[in-house]
Amino acid sequence: MQLLELEFENFKSFKGHVTVPFGPGFTCITGPNGSGKSNITDAILFILGSRSTKLLRARRLNQLIFGFQEGKQSRSAAKHCRVSMVFDNSDRFLSIESDRVRFTKGVRLRGGKPATYYRLNGDTSSAGEFEALFSRAGLYATGYNIIQQGDVMQTSLMSGTERRRKLEDVAGITAYDQRLRKTRSAREHVGTDLTLLDERMREAQRLLRQLEREKRDAERLEAILQQLQENALQRKWRRVLDLEAELESRRGLIVRHEKELEELVGELEERQTAIGVLEDSYKKVEEEISDAGGDRARELQEQLDKARVEQALAQSNSESAGARLVELEASRRQLGDARKAAAAELKELRDALDAARAGTGELEAQVTTAASELTRLEASAADGSQEISGQRDALDALRQAAGELEMQRHRLEGEREQLERQLQLAREQLERSEQLLKAAREDSADADFQLQDLELGRKSAADNLRKVTAKHGKLVSELALAADRLERSEGELREAALALAAEEAATRARDEIGGYARAVQSILAARDTGELDGIVGTIAELGQVDEEHALALEVAAGARMQSVVVRDDSVAAEAIAFLKQHKLGRARFLPLNRLRRYRPGANALLLVKQSGAVNFAQELVRFDPRYADAFGNVFGDTVIMRSLDEARSYLGKGRMVTLAGELLEAGGAMVGGSPPRSGIHFGTGTRDNLDELVVRLGSAEARKLETSAAVLELREELAEVAQAKAALESECSTTQTRVTDFDEQATKSADGLLQAQQSFETRQGALTALEGELGEREAALADLQITITDHAGSVEQAATALQELTGGVAAERLVHLQAALGQQRESLSEARASVARFEAAEEPATGEEQRLASELEQNLAEQKEQQTLRRDERETARKLAREVKALKAEEDTKFRELKDLRDRRDRLRDELAEARTTLAQREEFGRGRRHATDELKIEVATREPKLVEARQRLPEKAEQPPKVGGSEQLEAQRETLEGQRGRLGNVNMLSLKHYRQEEERLARIREDRKQLRREVRRLEALEAKISARKLERFSEVYKHIDENFQSTFTELTGGGKAWLELEKPETVFDGGVSIKARMPRKRLFPVEALSGGEKSLVSMAFIFAIQRYDPSPFYLLDEPDQNLDGVNTEHIGRAIALQSAVAQFLVVSLHHAALREAAHVIGVFMADDGVSHLHQIHDVDRFIASLPTEEVAA
Repeated sequence: MQLLELEFENFKSFKGHVTVPFGPGFTCITGPNGSGKSNITDAILFILGSRSTKLLRARRLNQLIFGFQEGKQSRSAAKHCRVSMVFDNSDRFLSIESDRVRFTKGVRLRGGKPATYYRLNGDTSSAGEFEALFSRAGLYATGYNIIQQGDVMQTSLMSGTERRRKLEDVAGITAYDQRLRKTRSAREHVGTDLTLLDERMREAQRLLRQLEREKRDAERLEAILQQLQENALQRKWRRVLDLEAELESRRGLIVRHEKELEELVGELEERQTAIGVLEDSYKKVEEEISDAGGDRARELQEQLDKARVEQALAQSNSESAGARLVELEASRRQLGDARKAAAAELKELRDALDAARAGTGELEAQVTTAASELTRLEASAADGSQEISGQRDALDALRQAAGELEMQRHRLEGEREQLERQLQLAREQLERSEQLLKAAREDSADADFQLQDLELGRKSAADNLRKVTAKHGKLVSELALAADRLERSEGELREAALALAAEEAATRARDEIGGYARAVQSILAARDTGELDGIVGTIAELGQVDEEHALALEVAAGARMQSVVVRDDSVAAEAIAFLKQHKLGRARFLPLNRLRRYRPGANALLLVKQSGAVNFAQELVRFDPRYADAFGNVFGDTVIMRSLDEARSYLGKGRMVTLAGELLEAGGAMVGGSPPRSGIHFGTGTRDNLDELVVRLGSAEARKLETSAAVLELREELAEVAQAKAALESECSTTQTRVTDFDEQATKSADGLLQAQQSFETRQGALTALEGELGEREAALADLQITITDHAGSVEQAATALQELTGGVAAERLVHLQAALGQQRESLSEARASVARFEAAEEPATGEEQRLASELEQNLAEQKEQQTLRRDERETARKLAREVKALKAEEDTKFRELKDLRDRRDRLRDELAEARTTLAQREEFGRGRRHATDELKIEVATREPKLVEARQRLPEKAEQPPKVGGSEQLEAQRETLEGQRGRLGNVNMLSLKHYRQEEERLARIREDRKQLRREVRRLEALEAKISARKLERFSEVYKHIDENFQSTFTELTGGGKAWLELEKPETVFDGGVSIKARMPRKRLFPVEALSGGEKSLVSMAFIFAIQRYDPSPFYLLDEPDQNLDGVNTEHIGRAIALQSAVAQFLVVSLHHAALREAAHVIGVFMADDGVSHLHQIHDVDRFIASLPTEEVAA
C-alpha cells in the first residue's frame, strides 16, 4: 500500500485544484516559513479524520476554505474545499477490491454553515467507513505515524504516564480498557439488580411466612377430610373382615378343641399315676431323714455356734490380760527406779539439813559472844555520858528490830522455796494425772467402740431376723399371689390361642380367596408352620399401594405378584426341592443376595419426564428398602401413565400401564379391555396382625411358664428362709451374751475414766492454789526486803553517831566490833536461809517417796489380779476348744449320713412339684378347652346374622381396600382426625392457592439470584482475564519497543545509549514509563535534563522504535529536526532514508541534510497574492546552492 498523490481544492492557502504527487520512499517537503508547507500536513490530518480543528490549526471548519474571512462575505471567496488521498491498493492492504482507492473529504457552506461530506472512489461514504478502513490499515490522525510540528519535543517532555499510554495505544490495549470499563459497569449493574432481587426475596419470604400458617391449616384440613372418608370406608370393611375371620376361626377351633379333649383324657390318667408313685418315694425319703437325726443336726449346729463364740470371747479376754500384765510390769520397773532415786535424794537432803543446822548453831554462838562484847564496850562508853547512853539504847532497839526483820525474811524465803518445790511436784503429778486421764479415755473409747460394734452386730442380726421374718411372711403372700397369677396367665393363654386361631382362619380365607397358585400357597404354608426357613413373602404381601394406583400396579406386575422373596439362593433351592418332593407345581423365587440392583434405562428416564407420566411403577409402591431389588426385578422400567390417549403418544418407546389398566408394551403391542378379575392384590397378605398374635401367644406361654417356675422357686425359697430364720435366732442369742459381757467392761472403763478425771481436776486446782500462794509469798518477800534495807540504813546511821560521840580509842574498837558482828550476822543469815530451804525441800521429797511406794504396791496387786484372770480365761478357752472339736466331729458325721438322703429328697421334691404343676396345667387346659368350645358355638350362632348386616352396609360396587387397619386403630384414627379438625376451626382454603403463587414467585426470584450471582462471578473472572491479557500484551510491546529504542538511539547518536524504564514494575498501570539517556561522551541523564536537541534525538529514537515495532504504510513528519544541529540532522536524515526502504516517509524540513537524503523533494512557495504553489525539485544540490546558508537562515 502506497500514497500516490494528494489533491487539494481551495484548502487553506491552496487555491483551486492542486495535486501533490508522492513517490515511494523518502519525500521531503520544503519551503520558506509561512509558505504553506504544514497545510499539506493539515490536509492529510483532515482526511484521516481529525476530530479537532485545533490539530488543523483552525478554530472552525470554515477556516479550512481558501479565502474565508470571519464576518465578511466576498463573492470571489470559495464556497467549499476538498481534499483527496489516492492510494495504490494492489496488495489489498485496504479491504477494498480495487487497485487504486481515492478517499475524498470536503466542506461546503450552506447558509453560511459548513457541512462535511465523504466520497470513496467517487461514491458517497461516511466518517465511520473512513475511520474503519484507516484503522484496519493502521492510519490515525493522532497516531504515532504522524508527527506534527512541535510534537517531537512533546514526546520527550510528556510524563511517564502519558508515555505509558502511548505504548498502550501502540499495543492496542486501549480496547482492553474499554472492555474493562464495560465489564465493571456491567458488574455494578448486576450488583444493583442483585440488591433489588434480595429485597424482593425478603418481601416474598415475609409474605410466605404470613401465609404459612393458613396454608398449613388448609392442607391439614384437606388431608383430614380425605382421611376421614377413607377411615369410614375402612371401618365398614374392617367390620366385615373381622366377622368373617372370627366365624372361620371359631369353626376351626371348635373342631380342633374337640379332638384335643379326646386325647387329653388318657394323658391325665397317666399323669395321676406318675404323681402317686413320686409321692410315695418322697414320703419314704423324709422318714429316712427323720430317722437319721435331722433334728439332732440342727441342735448340734446351734451348740457349735454358741461354743465357738464363747471360745473366741475367752481367748480375747486371756490376750487382753496378758497385754495388761506386760504394761504393768513395765510400769513397775519404772516405779521401782523412781522410788530408789527419790529415797537417795531424801537421804542426801536430810544430811545436808543436819549439817546446815550444826553450822547455824556455831554461828549463833559467835554472834552472841560478839554482841555481848559490843554491848559491854558501848555500856562502858556510855557511863560517862547520858547522851551516849541514849544513843546506845536507840542503836540496840534498831539492831533488835533489824534482827527480827531478818528472821522474818529467812522464814519467808524458806516458805517460798517450799512452795516452789510443792509447785514443781504438783506440776509433775498433774502431768501424770493427765497421762492417766488420756489412757483412761482411750480405754473407755475402746470399750465403747467394741460395745458399739457388738451393739451394731446385735442390731444387724436383729434387723436381719426381722427382715427374714418379714420375708418369710412376704413369701407366703407372694406364693398365694403367684398361684393367682398362674391362673390368670393360663386364662390369657387361652384367649391368645383363640385369637390366633381366629386370625389364622381369616388369613387362610383371604389366601384362598386371593387366588395364589397352589405352589405359592404351599410355600407360604410351609413358612407359617416353620417347615421352611428364610421365606420372606410374596410381592403382593410385601407391597402397599394407594387405591388410585392399585389397578395399574397390579397390571404392571402381572403374574409376578406371586413371586416369592427369599433370603438367599440356598433358601430358593430348598423351596424348589420342597415343591418337587411334594409335586406341588412351580413358583418364581427372588433370592435377595443374587438380585441385580435395578437402574432405569435411558429411554425410561426420558419417558417418565414426559407429560402424562405419573412415575415409575416401583416408585408408587411402599415397601421395606431391603426388598428394593426384588420390586425392581418385578416392575423393571414400567412407567405409569394417566390415560391411554397420553400414553399412545409415546407408544413403542417403553413399557407403560395406564391408571385404567391398559398395558402398552415396549415393542408396540397394546393390551386392554375390561379390568382383570385377579384375586391377588397388594397388601392382601399382610401378616402384621398374625405376627402380633403369634408374639402375644408366645408371651402368654412364656408368662405362664415363668409364673410356674416362680411358684416352685418361691416354695424352695420359703424353705431356705425358714432355715435362715432359725440360724439368725441363734446368732441373736449369742450376740446378746457378748453384748452383756462387754457392757460390764465398758462400765468399768467409764468408772476409771471418771476417777482419772476427778483426780486430774483436783490436782489442777491444787496447782492453781499453790501458784497463787507462791505469788503472795514473793510479793511479801519483796516488801520485806525494802523494809530491811531501810532498817539497815538506820542502824548504820545510829552506829556512826554513837562512834562520833564516844571518840578516841574506844570508838575505833567499837567500829571493828561492829564490822565483825555484821559479817557474822550475814553468815548466820545465809546459814539460816539454807536450813529453811532444806526444811522446805524435805517434806515434798518425803511425800514423793511415799507416793511412789504406794503406786508400786498397787501395781503388784493388779499384776496378781491379771495373772489370775489370764489363767482362768486360758483354761476356759481350752475347755471350749475341746467342746467345739467334739461337736464338729459329731456334726461332720451327721452331715455325711444325711447328705445323700437330702439330695435324693430334693430331686424327688422337684420332680413331684413339676409333675403336679404339669397335671394342674393340663387339667386347666382341658377345662379351658371345654369352656371355650361351648362359647365358640354360641359365638358362631350370634355372628352369622351380624356378618350379613355388615355386608349390606357397604356401598354398592365397593371394592375391598388392599390394606385395612385394625378396629381400634381405625377408631383411634377417626377420633384423632375429628379432634384435629375441631382444633383447626375456621380455615381459609384460598390460602393454598395464594401460598403456591408466592412460592413459585420466590422460586423464580431465587433462580434469578443464582443467575445473577453466576453473572457476577463470570464478570469478575472476565475482568481478571482481561487485566491479565492487557498486562501480557503491554509487557510484550514494551519489551520490543525498548529493544528497538536502544538500537535506534545508538544509530542516531553515533554511540549513545538510552532505554525505557518502568516506574512501578510491580503495578505497571499505576505508574509510567521513563526514559534514561546518555549521549556519547557524556554522563547518564534523565530525559528531562537533556538539551533541546538531545531531547529531539530521544523523541525521534522513540518514534522510530514504535515504527519498527508496528510499521505503518506511510509516515508524516512535520519538521522533526527543527531543534537539531547539522550533525544530528544528518543522523536523522540517514535514519529516515534507511526506514524509507520499508515504508513511505513524508517529511517537512528546512535542513539541507534532509533534502540531500530525500528521494523526492517538493517545494512550497507562496506568491504575493497569498496563494501557495507547489514545485517538484529534481536537482536538489542546485536548489540548495540557490538557498542561503543554514547559519544565515537560522
